[in-house]
Amino acid sequence: MMDESSPRTEPSGALVPPPKVPRTALATLPEPVPPRLPFRSLRGSASRGSLPELFGKLLAGALDTLDSVGDAVAHALGIRED
Repeated sequence: MMDESSPRTEPSGALVPPPKVPRTALATLPEPVPPRLPFRSLRGSASRGSLPELFGKLLAGALDTLDSVGDAVAHALGIRED
């Protein structure tokens, strides 16, 4: 006693579970980290000078660069003329 609203059955239909989906790939390990270079101390190097001297040179260079940038900006804005 089938209603008109019920779907018709297919003659080749089989009641089997759906096919299995292949497994998801697992992550692999990353490449090994290359070995670190040996640490070289700044104190042992006579050609580089002392650490405070090196720091002073770096600081003086950075301040000179910032001063030059400030002069260029002031000149471009017309704030200061040389």
